[in-house]
Amino acid sequence: MILWTIQHKSAYEKMRKSGVLRANEAHLCDDSFTEAYLWMSGQMTKRIGNSPEGVIFPVWAWYKWEGERKRLDMRAHGRHWGTKGSPIVLLTVDVPENFVLLSDFDYWHVVLNNGDIIFPHCEEAIYSQEEKKKSWENIFDIDCSYDGEQHQYLTTQATLWEMRWEWVIKAENFISR
Repeated sequence: MILWTIQHKSAYEKMRKSGVLRANEAHLCDDSFTEAYLWMSGQMTKRIGNSPEGVIFPVWAWYKWEGERKRLDMRAHGRHWGTKGSPIVLLTVDVPENFVLLSDFDYWHVVLNNGDIIFPHCEEAIYSQEEKKKSWENIFDIDCSYDGEQHQYLTTQATLWEMRWEWVIKAENFISR
């Protein structure tokens, strides 16, 4: 399965030397997202198997960007992938399918913000935390069949426990803007 991931140059260099890239807990964007990241890790365990020893959080990649199976155009999307001026690397990787969990990138933000993905949605309803968490599993319906709409520009993210050097097809260097 061809995927694309953007990594800091230092992470890329570490992977090149060690042969593997694993998520570093110290680089999570925001502590308030820890619960959502742990939930995703639990889903990965349930759906693709246990993590390697010592691995808690996934590595993120892209399967589909804005409705198309293509690499990101870094001229349009080269922003916010690190501190302005920092070196980053766009990797094209070929990962065995059984190592990957695909999910809806936009609805992932509902999970990050502790919302619900319940259809049909009722604005007046108050859902329990258990109902909300169960609804989060809708992010794995990447065909969007649960809400009856076709999402023309659906972005599909991929999570995996680790990225291996032998999966790298191409590495492109950029500077974050």
